[in-house]
Amino acid sequence: MSQSDDILIYAELLSNVKRVSVACDGPLYGANTASASVSPDSLSLTVRNHEIENTLKLPDRVVAAEDAAQFLRVQNKSLRCHEWSLPLASPSGHVTRDPPRRAVPEAQAAATPWSARDLIPRSSIYCRGCQATLVPEGKVETWKDLPSENWAEMMEFWHCHKPHDHGHHDDQALASRGYGANSRLSGQEGVGLVDLTSLLFSQSDCSNVTPSTIPTSSDSLELEKAESEPTNGSTRLANQGTPLSCNNCHCEIGVSHQDQTSVTLFKWTISIRSPASSSNSPTTYPAPEPSLSQCVSAMLMATLSRSACSKTIIIPTTTSGTPPQQTTAGEGQEQQQQQQLLHIWLFNQDITFTSTKQQPEQRPVSAIKVFYRFVNQAEADKLVESMTSDVQDITLPAAAATQLREELERSNGYLPKPVRNFGQWRIGLLEKWKGDQR
Repeated sequence: MSQSDDILIYAELLSNVKRVSVACDGPLYGANTASASVSPDSLSLTVRNHEIENTLKLPDRVVAAEDAAQFLRVQNKSLRCHEWSLPLASPSGHVTRDPPRRAVPEAQAAATPWSARDLIPRSSIYCRGCQATLVPEGKVETWKDLPSENWAEMMEFWHCHKPHDHGHHDDQALASRGYGANSRLSGQEGVGLVDLTSLLFSQSDCSNVTPSTIPTSSDSLELEKAESEPTNGSTRLANQGTPLSCNNCHCEIGVSHQDQTSVTLFKWTISIRSPASSSNSPTTYPAPEPSLSQCVSAMLMATLSRSACSKTIIIPTTTSGTPPQQTTAGEGQEQQQQQQLLHIWLFNQDITFTSTKQQPEQRPVSAIKVFYRFVNQAEADKLVESMTSDVQDITLPAAAATQLREELERSNGYLPKPVRNFGQWRIGLLEKWKGDQR
């Protein structure tokens, strides 16, 4: 059987309505023998047509096989794609056609990869790619969570608009309190500051890290301007300072801040190991390590929670000081395609899915469902800067933005072809961090 003849099955747990939605794509059309059935343990679904069949592990237990049969009828066998909705198994074993709705689990949606309470003091930080030591064991005595993304703006607003004091307050006065427009976060020796998707350290606590390039004078002015402007948690990690590389494998792992005293490391590029003196901890802590998808999904959910914006433009950063290069017509066309920016629309932040296209094995994955498309710079600027804009921007390193695009394209292939698009948008899946993963 060729790969093109495979039956692709995708299942999605919709916990709000207590059902598993299934879509199937394959050589089923025009065949009276096409059928689907649930396994005796109600955890798997098999679709078959003559000698061709495929089995998918469902994301949750559904109703018993005899009850599921009424929901799995192939009504129109001239269609290539079939969709079914299977109720979840109830404790009593009965089918509930109209299950009650429940509120979206906010605590689950707000899970943060590697919060300060998850990290052990004196732990060491390693490059995930080559295991080179970035922060030696014992350097970090304390882990602290950074304030929420809109903390500085809220404090500045409160200070300027206190009910009992309507006097004028300049930026210098606000800066002396630590939350003015021209104030900035700095690393402290012995302290690891934990952001949503990054860790902030003092430069003196780090080793084996090197700025990727030396910024030009014009770049330096831009960086100083960027650091003097208020930032949010989404862009704080990547729009301030010079790209930072691992001395051993030369991969980009973070940024070196303009003040030359602070270093930010991205969570998806590092590993953390507990100190040897900690006998009640695993060798690598915490486990598993957050992936880029999990970090980006956390950023998208935080942006939605903070600003009620479900649409985002991903802005890739480039290495400072890199001179423009002459390109041929073919290379210029390829670069133009690469300059297309990723426009993401967060559609559902609480799903669990499985697909027969998952490798190496099928497993239920907790994820967010997004719609995505590609826009040019002019359209992106118009979307973000519009007075009625419902779009935020998130900055990522260029390599991470490229990897994110690849992961979205791969997840799009998990779905049957007829349901991979929604109008001009493509559908993608991004795994999210679960608070109970370790």
